[in-house]
Amino acid sequence: MEFPPSSSAMLSHDTVFYALYPDSLTTTNTTTLQSLHLQILQTISPFTTDYIWQHQPFNLSLSIPPNPTCLCPSSSNLPHLHGHLRYGDNLDDEWFTVFLLFHISQHFPSLSIRLWDSDGEFLLIEAAFHLPRWLNPDTSDNRIFLRNGHIHIIPRNRLPSPSLMDSLNFLTTSESESRASESVQTAVMNRIKDYPNRAKKNMHTVRVRVPVSVARVLKHEPCLISLAVEGFYDRDIDTMKFAAKMEKFLEKGREDELVCVSVKMSRAMYAQLVQQTFRAPKIYPELPGRDWKEEYAEAELGLKIACGLEMMYQQRKHDGVEGKGSTWEAFMQSLEKSGYFQGLLPGSSEYHRLMQNAQEYYRNTSLHSKARLVNCS
Repeated sequence: MEFPPSSSAMLSHDTVFYALYPDSLTTTNTTTLQSLHLQILQTISPFTTDYIWQHQPFNLSLSIPPNPTCLCPSSSNLPHLHGHLRYGDNLDDEWFTVFLLFHISQHFPSLSIRLWDSDGEFLLIEAAFHLPRWLNPDTSDNRIFLRNGHIHIIPRNRLPSPSLMDSLNFLTTSESESRASESVQTAVMNRIKDYPNRAKKNMHTVRVRVPVSVARVLKHEPCLISLAVEGFYDRDIDTMKFAAKMEKFLEKGREDELVCVSVKMSRAMYAQLVQQTFRAPKIYPELPGRDWKEEYAEAELGLKIACGLEMMYQQRKHDGVEGKGSTWEAFMQSLEKSGYFQGLLPGSSEYHRLMQNAQEYYRNTSLHSKARLVNCS
């Protein structure tokens, strides 16, 4: 079966992938895909705005021939949107993503959506007892889609061995023939029926004591708690060297003040923080005495968050993650090369409108999120 590699050199094994194909493939270009992208993000923003993802937020990228960015070879010649999301220890992230994709398919009926994870067509597992006998992992290539809020299975008697384009054309012209049985629909919908409320219940707010600079970062970018937890939980000997110095987030060393803040995170993140013991670096401000149980617990959690944020920041800086300026400039260059501004003069009202759309688009893509941590202060 054709799925992106799941080796550690490429992407983590705990990753869900998705691709969104508009019906009008022959007339789809960069501008129309960007417009669609922005509309989709606006549609799901009521569900995602306050949600804290385990590793990375729901994201979409453009793939336009002849320079495709999608990991699936069969999609390389088709203009479409795609993304992947690592859910780690938090399966709620994966099923919340499934809910979002169903929601998108309901609001954009001219989209056909594929989704799979590192193990393959995981929706088939949920509906295993209700599938046609002929359908199995070996016969499911280019057959399973979401469309108009339903699961679709390309019938074998109509397309014995379909290419991706064959299936997309079939969905456009014969949608009613591919809609899966009600038992299949029910089996999958039962898995996501509690969302988005379940996503909200998965959030946990806790009081912690952290250095002032960390409190400032988390106030302006609450989503960075996920990177802090990841940095702490996945720490190794090399990143611990960054925590020993705390060059970024301890402005005054041991004299730095610890302040109380409320931090929202997933229950999985909270478990990852509390289940591991951790000794404070020598440079870190002294924690309250253990006799002060509540204060000590708050400070201990804050210690882990602060050190995790330091380790992640320094590691990304070391790895050369670009800041906002360079990613924005690269993004603008790609727009200009694609003819996005249509030869309009800078300063004109239409140019200004397109620029505002581009800025909004940039803010809602992973390009901007990659820049946040390196630029935090």
